[in-house]
Amino acid sequence: MFIKFHNSRYVIVLDRNQPLLQSLTELAQKHNILGGSLNGIGALKNVELGYYELHKKEYVRKFFNNEDFELLTLSGNVSWRDGAPYIHAHTALGRSDFSVIGGHLFEAQVAVTAEIYLTPFGVMPERTPQPELGLQTITHCRL
Repeated sequence: MFIKFHNSRYVIVLDRNQPLLQSLTELAQKHNILGGSLNGIGALKNVELGYYELHKKEYVRKFFNNEDFELLTLSGNVSWRDGAPYIHAHTALGRSDFSVIGGHLFEAQVAVTAEIYLTPFGVMPERTPQPELGLQTITHCRL
């Protein structure tokens, strides 16, 4: 893993086989990143995606274990949930036939590389349960 902080941004390059979201969560904890925005590109494998069904208040999850993907876009944020950093990310993934899949990213492994840019907010967005939604959403920010 390569990490560089410059001009109020982190440049994070993850190595092959690293778990993407776990690595970003650990980095946020280690560097005391209270909140921020994420974007990135690269290549992934062993991907778990989700689609939230509001009427059921649950995610439909799907694993994609037998193919590699171009990470066309990773977009998300760092917030805090239950006293720890939480990475909320969505992604679009390109397949070898040039079709695209996407959704809420639960986890994935880096297939080749992942180039992630993290811009800290300087505040701590906090997530709290919203029973009517069945989710924890950002409800306030602390300095």
